[in-house]
Amino acid sequence: MDKPIMIYGVKLPLIEKRCDLAEVIVNSVKEQGLEIEDGDVIVITCKIVSKALGLLVKLDDVKPSMRAMRMASKARCDPRFVELVLRESDDILAAIPVKRLADEKLIDLYSYSKSPEHVKRCLEKYPTIFLVIRDGSLWSDSGLDSSNHPPGVVSIPPRDLDEVAKMIRNRIKELTGKDVAVVISDTEIFLTGSLDFARGSYGIEPIERGFGELDLYGKPKFGGVDAIVHEICAAAALMMRQTSRGIPVVIIRGLDYERCECGYHDRVKTSSESWARILKHVVKETRRVLGLKTLLKTLLEILFEE
Repeated sequence: MDKPIMIYGVKLPLIEKRCDLAEVIVNSVKEQGLEIEDGDVIVITCKIVSKALGLLVKLDDVKPSMRAMRMASKARCDPRFVELVLRESDDILAAIPVKRLADEKLIDLYSYSKSPEHVKRCLEKYPTIFLVIRDGSLWSDSGLDSSNHPPGVVSIPPRDLDEVAKMIRNRIKELTGKDVAVVISDTEIFLTGSLDFARGSYGIEPIERGFGELDLYGKPKFGGVDAIVHEICAAAALMMRQTSRGIPVVIIRGLDYERCECGYHDRVKTSSESWARILKHVVKETRRVLGLKTLLKTLLEILFEE
């Protein structure tokens, strides 16, 4: 019989300046009557990592460029925030008019809230979300986050989160003698809800390498590539939840995983050029299979629908 998987939430003291995050985690775990064990997976929110590294910016200190001001005027956003999006992205792919989608009831954000007034205030502050490429991954608004910060302050995700995860993992081992894996999670919004994804990891094979393995009937299956670290973050999010619950760290114990001296981006390598080539192949295949008329109709509807 497989052993159960246990999930423990870890509350931390309020972090407002640079600190040794690994030490804070180890001490907080002990204060809650727990011990870190070999094989534990430590899931840490990207925001708390940013706080511990001092990656906080006051919008009043940001001087927007001409490009940021032009974009902000069209998107009806704060130009200082747009400037940070530009600085922290490698490429901007799309602008998603969230407020317009909600106003036209194409997505019913009001049904996802207990307070319509709060929804209205959020949409007025962030009417447009920018989809960007940052360090080879898709992010909304470059991962900038103003929630659970003082007004006018946003946190910025660190670059090379695999290396950050490695440093935290090594520090935890130094403090406890235990061999663990570390995964850094981040919440991404979708038009129908949000999910937590891995942004960096170390000590765990991030992807199940089982593509083409035989199924129960001996056929090679089109699958078997479970994104283990993303699944871990989704499970941890059930404990972390959102807003003021105050659980930025989760210990997952009992998970049978493949250990490796590798990070998430050692296995998943994408770039702006790769995404552009993927889109190119999709367009070409759509034309070849469905015909030029269908392709043009779809593109015209996307580009010119008011």
